[in-house]
Amino acid sequence: MFLACGTALADCPVGDIEKALASPLEGLKSVEREVSDVQSTEGGLWRIYTAGDGSLQSLLRIDGGESGMSERRLSVAGANAYGIAVTRVDYLRHAFIDEGGPNGTARRTTEYFYYCDGKLLEPPREYATLDSTEYAKAGAAARKAMLDDKDIVDVTKALKR
Repeated sequence: MFLACGTALADCPVGDIEKALASPLEGLKSVEREVSDVQSTEGGLWRIYTAGDGSLQSLLRIDGGESGMSERRLSVAGANAYGIAVTRVDYLRHAFIDEGGPNGTARRTTEYFYYCDGKLLEPPREYATLDSTEYAKAGAAARKAMLDDKDIVDVTKALKR
């Protein structure tokens, strides 16, 4: 579990991490890789976005499905700071039923995680507006999914400290 106290991470640049997670990816150099641990009938795809110097800027994993899709995005804000956004999109109906009428997004939820020096930024429990235990578990799972997957471990090794 990646727990940290607020004072130890007081210098964590949350604003910079949020900017990195929200920045557009269009126009950036990217490489695509198929996901080897397919989690849906539609499969999955990794997109690796690099900066001009070849360093990792963002990493995107998209898993498609008939009833929705999931997307995980890791974006680097600095040498020791990055964020992960985990998004779930639920469709109004199953995607491949043509006679079902028009389709669209029924719900989109995103959970954000901020990491500095390899540790999840977690507010002190007395100030938290969320379930700290569940947030820490979800943050550890997001970090593991984005840093330890065998498909992309070669590009995330610098973040694994």
